[in-house]
Amino acid sequence: MKIFMIRSKPYKIERLPIFLEKNLIAIGWTDSGDLTGKTPDEIRDILKDTFKLDGQSLRTNLGMVNLFVNTMSEGDIVLIRDRNDNDTVHIGKIDGPYHWNEKYIDKLMAHTRSVKWLTSVPYSSLNASIQTLLRNILTTCKYPGTYEESELEQFINISHNIARENEQNKQVLDDMFSILSDLAHNAKDEKVRLEAAKELLNHLK
Repeated sequence: MKIFMIRSKPYKIERLPIFLEKNLIAIGWTDSGDLTGKTPDEIRDILKDTFKLDGQSLRTNLGMVNLFVNTMSEGDIVLIRDRNDNDTVHIGKIDGPYHWNEKYIDKLMAHTRSVKWLTSVPYSSLNASIQTLLRNILTTCKYPGTYEESELEQFINISHNIARENEQNKQVLDDMFSILSDLAHNAKDEKVRLEAAKELLNHLK
């Protein structure tokens, strides 16, 4: 499992609300066109011809675009820092391949990947190595350490456990409503039917 930092400003336009609402991440370089199946060498040629890049600029841009298109994979972790929301870091898991999304061409963010957002934590709660990653000025980059060294598991597991507990509580409530509804409609004893109906009304308030 790899870990990546990504910035939420393709073409210097803040896209974080879209990322969170639509469960995706995206980068700019939209004029390159669809890069599905492109090798690093092919991406280099496209960037060189389309954006007139060369030298270190070409190598830097190639590194970021190729990382998004070819290095990231399903199951990897992605982090986005939001300085405008009490310096919060959104943690997500990539759950799909690179996708050229034509409906976002006009927003200059057609290079996309789907993400399942897991949780959000304060930047200050993360360890020094992850904080260093999030301070990187590049559009996207890979964490050099291991998943264990990142110490992200504690936040992801807490989120998973809360979600599982909420799902279990929902199932208990659904079962309770089903039982009460059945008693309110079908119990032979009128008193039982009335008590069940009262309980349903109390929980629906």
